[in-house]
This record gives sequence, structure tokens and C-alpha cells, in this order.
Amino acid sequence: MALFVLVLMVSEAIIYELSGESVSIWAMVIAGVSAAFGFAPVVNWLHRWMDRLLFPQHLNVASAIRHLGADDLADLSIENIEITLLERICKVSRRRYAALDERHVADGKVFVYPADAPPVPDHPSESGPQGDYEVCMKLRDDESPIYLLLGPREDEWPLDAEERRSLEGLARFASITLEHARLTRQQAREARLDSISRIAQQLHSHDLKNRLHDLAFLAHHLESGKLDDDDVRRLVLAIGRVTGRMRALMDRMADPNAPVEVHPVPLDLNQLVEKSVHERLWPEGVRVETRLGRLPPAAGDEELLRGVLHNLYDNAVQAMNSQGVLTIETGLVEEDNVSMACVRVSDTGCGIDPDFLRHRLFELFGTNKAQGLGVGLYLSRRIMRAHGGDIVAESPGPGQGATFTIRLPLWAMEQGFREDEEKEAA
Repeated sequence: MALFVLVLMVSEAIIYELSGESVSIWAMVIAGVSAAFGFAPVVNWLHRWMDRLLFPQHLNVASAIRHLGADDLADLSIENIEITLLERICKVSRRRYAALDERHVADGKVFVYPADAPPVPDHPSESGPQGDYEVCMKLRDDESPIYLLLGPREDEWPLDAEERRSLEGLARFASITLEHARLTRQQAREARLDSISRIAQQLHSHDLKNRLHDLAFLAHHLESGKLDDDDVRRLVLAIGRVTGRMRALMDRMADPNAPVEVHPVPLDLNQLVEKSVHERLWPEGVRVETRLGRLPPAAGDEELLRGVLHNLYDNAVQAMNSQGVLTIETGLVEEDNVSMACVRVSDTGCGIDPDFLRHRLFELFGTNKAQGLGVGLYLSRRIMRAHGGDIVAESPGPGQGATFTIRLPLWAMEQGFREDEEKEAA
């Protein structure tokens, strides 16, 4: 009623100024319509304001800690621990967005949730609001501080001293939770590394070593010329090469993190690809297509690179379940305005999950195969990076195949770098 009277008085005054009439039916209409449409919003606003004033929604720290779910964070991939923790903090504290700033830590970076959260200031502090973030709290107070930043509340209610204390308690627990999750993952990683070392030792056991020696001995005698069939000769040569690769793999598996020694030479990458394809025994259901471009000599260690290629072939054949098309291409690519030689290995197999592709594919023990230790691609990447190159993977998604690309520096470029280094050293 008060709203109706107020609007009526204002309308009468305006109409009187415009028309000179003291009472107008239009003023009554305007007042009635305004009251009808304005009543509910005004009442709702007053209701919310009174609720906030009389019944403030402060953070219940004990309940929030339970909802953070610290126990399952360690089961997430390394890249997902921080984002998941921020998501849960936002949920329990009713904050629109949050950020974790670890830029002062070695190899640290900034994590935000959600992905479109505002940027974090370059030098955050606990002195007050930081840019678009209402709260900034230090999780670790040393030479490498870590900051937790929280955006405004979803209901836009301002921060008070009591909620600040509650958020600080939540932040302390979040810090402990984060360290616990990371430590648990690291311990699991070390335990698995210890397991793989024991497996490698078992692979070096006398029984398996004797079998490898038997295979090599048999291959040597069959190659001596007693068998004239070319196919059998090719099979025998393949057995010899397989035993050699098995020995090399066993040596590398004994310590996957051992330094990779590269002895680069001018390498005809096309010739290496042709040899690696020809020397392999392919399943009948796999069709291999090669598309070799013109390439200058690359700088590479032939034996190490042959191992990388065969690892990619193995993975592709498994992904296709021994049925499909494997395409191998060579060419030049530009990376940071530098030309590099590349080999692309594409298959028509099961594809790779996008999240696994981004976060775990090249990790040690990162495997999505029922059988497999997740060492091959990890070692392949270490070998390629030791060459001054790299290996990358692409996949449109599950069921759509995958492409692996290895990149190598050119021999002329590598020699130029070495000459520059020698001049600087002199």
C-alpha cells in the first residue's frame, strides 16, 4: 500500500506539472501498475536483507573439512589434485571462484577454478582484497609462500571477521590436504618404481636370460645357410633383432630414469624408416603405408631411434588389435622458426581419451592398457628429448585412431650449435 501511495503522489506531481490537472486517472493507472509489478521484488529484497542481517550464513569449518574429501584426492592425476581441491573449496565456502598461487615454488604455477576465473595478481598479499579476489591467505609462510585466493560469495554478502577466521581454518586444512595428497602420490610412484625395478631384476634372472641366449644361438645357426628358404632366413634375422631389442629394453627398464647417452651421426631418416618397416614381421591384418618426403640428414643415434620407432609400431598394432592401416610419413616441420625432421606414425585403432592424452600418456607407468607397464612412451620421450627433439601425440578421441610424431634436429643445425658452443667455450 505504501508503494502505491508513493507512486501515486509522484505521478500526480509529474502530471500536474505537465497538464495542470490536479487529479488524473492516468496517475491512478501508473501507480497501480507500478505497485503490482514492484511489490514482489521489493518484498523479496527486504526478505533477503533481513535474513542476512539476522541469520548470517557463516562457514562451518568442521562440515567444510568433511566435504573436502581429502582421502580420495591422492587417487586423482597430478594435474587434477589442485583443481579438484579448489572446486571443493568453492562449494563449501560458497565462493564464485578460487585460485592457488604456487609461482614462488620451484616449477610451480597458478591454478584457478573455474577455468574462466579472473587472473591472479602478480604479487598477492594478505593485506586485503587482491584484484577480483576478496580474500587472500598464505598457506605456507617461508621463502616460497603459497597463496589461496577466494572470490566473492555467491550471495554477495560481505566478508566479516568471523568468516575470515573460519576461512583461515579451512585454508590451513586445505594446505595439509594438498601436501598429503601429493606425498601419497609420490610414495605410490616410488613404490611402483621399486616394483618395476624388481620386475626388471626378475627379467634379468637366469631362466629368462638363458632363454634369450638360446634364441640368439638358434638364430645364429639357422642363419648359417643350412636353410635356403628366404622367408625362414628373414624370420631368423628378425628373431636376432628381437633378442637385441629385448636386452636393450631390459637394461633401460633396470632404471628408467638413468641418463640417456646419445651418439648422434648424420642419419638418413627415410632409410631408417624403410629398414625398420622391412625388418619387422607385421600381422596379416595390418596394412603398412609409407609416405617418405625429401629430407636432409638428421642428427640421431640410429639404435636408439630404431627402438623408439618399434615402440610406436608395437603400440599402433596393439591399438588396432592387429587389424587396420598404419601410415608412416616423413617430412620437415617448423618449430620456433627452426626446421626439424619428423616421422609421423598414424593408426586406425582405438584412439586415446583426451584427459589421458593431456595428462598421463607420457608419464612413467602411465598406461591405459590391461597389459603393459607404461614405460615405453616414457623412455621414448626421454630418448627424443636427449636428441634435442621431442615426441607428441594427437587423437580425435576414443575409436578414432592416433598419431605420434617424433621430431629431430637436422645434422647441419646440430653441427652449427656445436660450433657455437665450442667458440663460446674457447
